[in-house]
Amino acid sequence: MSLAIMLAAIVLPVVLIIAVFRARKTETATPIVRIALIVSATWAGLALISTVVIAVFWFTPNAYPFFTLRSEPYWPARTAWDAASGVDVDGLGLQTGGFTTASVTASGLSLPTRVMLASGDVLAGLVTVVLAGLVAFTCFRLLRGRPFAPELARLTLIAGATCLVAGFASQVLVQLGGSAATGELIRGGMAPAGLVADTGLTLDFWPLWVAIGLGAFSVFLRYGVRLERDTELLV
Repeated sequence: MSLAIMLAAIVLPVVLIIAVFRARKTETATPIVRIALIVSATWAGLALISTVVIAVFWFTPNAYPFFTLRSEPYWPARTAWDAASGVDVDGLGLQTGGFTTASVTASGLSLPTRVMLASGDVLAGLVTVVLAGLVAFTCFRLLRGRPFAPELARLTLIAGATCLVAGFASQVLVQLGGSAATGELIRGGMAPAGLVADTGLTLDFWPLWVAIGLGAFSVFLRYGVRLERDTELLV
């Protein structure tokens, strides 16, 4: 799998560069759009399959998907600050900080925890499927010569709303599930002494910016539909 990804990372840029030069010579963007359609459609399909497989794995015996444990800053050795004496330890040493996340697999997690982690993975995969599918459909309409289709404007708006909701929900569920899994492992004696589960939330706001961008693109498409319709009436 890693070899296939490396080959794809090498081959795809070369193919895109060749397509760009061909487009400059022929004064048409069709080769680029066709390649973008193939890549985005393939990516959407693979993301959909991967999402379904991971969701099934969360509830399959002897299958342990990776997830992220969340804890308060932790360092497995004593830091330079000696908590017992309340003074700095002489010499080289870590003052503050430590690990806050760890990518692990675990068995015996409770059903609610697995449901949260699985739901977070599914929603994150849904965002990828929606965005890649939107790119594929846009390229398909471009190849047919109808870039300003009403259904494309509606799908763009739906994709923006989906990314907004699913993007934030996936972050919340994955973090809550990771914190719950950390607490279960601590209570089960499967964590080092001093490890404390992190119950806070840290959100990235990329779903908001993606939704705003897709919303603006939807307005642009609707304007293009009206302009195309007015042009046809004039002709």
